[in-house]
This record gives sequence, structure tokens and C-alpha cells, in this order.
Amino acid sequence: MNEINNVINDNVNVTFKEILEYKIFSLGKYNLTVYEIIGAFMILIIGLVVSKIIRRLIYKSERFDLGKKFAFSQVFHYVIVIIMFFLVMKMLGLDMSPLLVGSSVILVGIGLGLQNLFLDFISGIIILLDRTIRVGDVVDLDGIIGEVQEIKMRTTTILTRDNKSIIFPNSVLTKNRLVNFSHNDEVVAFEITVGVHYDTDLELLEKLMVEAALEHESVLKDPLPSVRLENFGDSSLDFKMFYHTKNLFRQPTMRSNIRKSILRKFRENEINIPYPIRTLDFPKNTFQ
Repeated sequence: MNEINNVINDNVNVTFKEILEYKIFSLGKYNLTVYEIIGAFMILIIGLVVSKIIRRLIYKSERFDLGKKFAFSQVFHYVIVIIMFFLVMKMLGLDMSPLLVGSSVILVGIGLGLQNLFLDFISGIIILLDRTIRVGDVVDLDGIIGEVQEIKMRTTTILTRDNKSIIFPNSVLTKNRLVNFSHNDEVVAFEITVGVHYDTDLELLEKLMVEAALEHESVLKDPLPSVRLENFGDSSLDFKMFYHTKNLFRQPTMRSNIRKSILRKFRENEINIPYPIRTLDFPKNTFQ
């Protein structure tokens, strides 16, 4: 009875071995077996599991902020993907070294084509690590003002004041002139300029301008708006009012509303804004 069981077990083992060594695809000297396919799938599964575990460990850490956690997790993910690629190729019996050596010219061309892509990728890592800009910041990128909506490894999405989403390569943000209104403090000072007649009651003017600013709900009361005499103009006293706000994104609309309030109060209190002096250009030799 034992001999019969041993024979059956031997047959089962041989059958399982033959299944693993079964050739699914053959081309010349290259053979693809069931064992190699199963091994490749196992490498992929292990790689994905390891990537998830590392990502969870990074996000559980309290040593880094959210941006750095995202950057580190992405870097580790891509490293694992590259390692998995070469391991899978090796498991499938594909030797990449002759291909890399024989295709050096092609790879140089591909490298030049992907140069900007890698530059954007590295720039994305820099942005996420040094926190130059963050989601929600209001920035000015070469005259384009908008709110940062999303930062990815290659691109950054900025929503402009007219609700247009502009997608910038990250290398543009690191190379070009960038003003971040929210970098140091979410409270930013803005100014409004106005010119009035020389006979204006200055104390009344200052009082009315401050009241007009405080009527807007987004203007902070601490610090209070302040008014400063900037210049003795040709036909007017030029004043600037400074106010502070956290509402950085909708400043054009906010300034417009404050200007309207100032104009209304000036008219109610008979404070006049002089018309600009226009110089007349006479043709040459007119008085000759």
C-alpha cells in the first residue's frame, strides 16, 4: 500500500513540475514558461504591497508635513517601480544589457526628448520638499495671478481670478519669477490711491477712507487701515490707504467695492477729486 502511495505522489510531483515548466511561447532560443509568468506576477504583487506599506509608514510619521510625505512616498514608489521592472524582465528571461548597449544612440535621443520631463519631475520634488508654494496659496507667475489648486510631481494647477485652470510644468515655477502672497503670512497689505483738492479737510478724509475700508467684511480691523499723504501733486494731494486682508484671491473685486464706498462718502461730504489736467498738443508753428 505504501509503495502505491509513493508512486502516486511521484506522479503528482512530476505532473506539477511539468505544468510549471510548460512552454507557453517560444521564439528561437527564447522560451516563456508558466513558472516565469507566475514569478513575474509574484514580483509585481510583492512590489505593490511593499510600496503601500512604505506609503502608510511615511504618512503615519509626524516628523514631516503633508507635502514632504507626498514627495517621499512618490519617490519611493518610482524607485520600487524601476526595481520591479528590471526584476520582472530578469524573471521573464529578457536580458536588457544587450538592448541598452546596442540602442545607445536611440536612448540618447529619447533622453534628450525626456529632458524636460525629468526636469519637471525634479522641480516637483523640490517644490514639495521646500514648500515654496502650497495648495491654497495665491501666487503671481509672470503676471498671471491665481490660487494653487493642485501640485503633482510633474505639473501644478493654478486657478485664475476668471476661473480658468492653467496647468504649468513644475520647471516653470522654479525657473521663472514667482511671487507668493501667502508664503510668510496669510495676511497681506494692499493699497488704494486717491487724489483730492488742496483745500480738503484732511482729518475728515482720513476718517471717511478708513470707514469705507472697514465696511468691507474681508478687511481686518487689526491692524486698522491707515491713510498716508504720499505726494503734493500738480493739481491734487495724493493719498494712499493701506488695509490688511486674508482674502488675497479676489482683490480686484474687493478694491473696486472699497473705491465705490470711498467715492460715495466723498460725494456725501463734498470732498472733490479733481479732474486730471490735460495738456493740449498744438501743431508746430501755430503762433509763429
